[in-house]
Amino acid sequence: MMELKQLEAFERVAREGNFSRAAEELGLTQPAVSTRIATLEKLLGGTLFERGGRQLKLTKLGKLFLPYAERMLNVMVDGMMAVNSFREGKTGQVTIAALDALARAMLTDPMQQFRQQLPAIDFTIRYRMPRDIIDMLYDGTASLGLTSAPLWDKGIKIQAHFQEPVRAVVAATHSLAVFQRQMRRPLTLAHLYDHTIYRVTINSRVTSAIENIVENARDGSGGAVIFLPATIATELLRQGSGIAFLPQSFVKKYVADGQLVYLNIGDMPQLYHEPLLISLVGRTLDQPNATFLEVVRHHWQDILVD
Repeated sequence: MMELKQLEAFERVAREGNFSRAAEELGLTQPAVSTRIATLEKLLGGTLFERGGRQLKLTKLGKLFLPYAERMLNVMVDGMMAVNSFREGKTGQVTIAALDALARAMLTDPMQQFRQQLPAIDFTIRYRMPRDIIDMLYDGTASLGLTSAPLWDKGIKIQAHFQEPVRAVVAATHSLAVFQRQMRRPLTLAHLYDHTIYRVTINSRVTSAIENIVENARDGSGGAVIFLPATIATELLRQGSGIAFLPQSFVKKYVADGQLVYLNIGDMPQLYHEPLLISLVGRTLDQPNATFLEVVRHHWQDILVD
């Protein structure tokens, strides 16, 4: 059976053109190298070197076989590098099943930071509904999930629990934004009722509170309830249309650059959104997934609860 040590000896002798120099490079005795070459020649059924003279030359068989030997040795080296990288968490796969709006708001920047640290890791984000996120963790098609509280499944482990305010948001040019700047004091809910309020589902507790507000604002929206995904509501807000109650992380960058503003409502209790980064109980996260978890926790440490 052909062995890698025989291939190493052959490749090194071919490169050095001399048994003694090859033996020195390999840290072996010259007889040991000669034995390995002789064994390989027996397996191949012919001589690999023309012996006689100070500089060894490859035979036709040797010239034919050398590229294959080099290829096999390179594959071995690549394999060892891959294994070492895997042990160090430099290769592998991170697959996250996440709610659409949450992924857009919370994963973009952490993913870029993670890619800078571990560029060889395959990275996938799949948009799913809450029940599907749990199913993907159970069947192993996702290593992490990003969903919202509450979570009742005992087979799921919460790796990071975040809490952030849900704020009323409008365009900076919206009449309520202008009115708020002029008043220089908090608005009341009644101020909102003459305007279109988009109903956005966030979590059961927050959605219930927002539904009551939206119902009271039917007249402001022509008698209709406008029920939209967070991403579409955000885009309409940026175009100057309507009001929406959204988690701060969803609109943070648009508020920072002056496109949107928060409305301060004095007679409304503070609502909170609670994103959860989750995995399966009993399944240890490998190094790439553990690293990404820490990147997310660090990036959002200002809203991290646990």
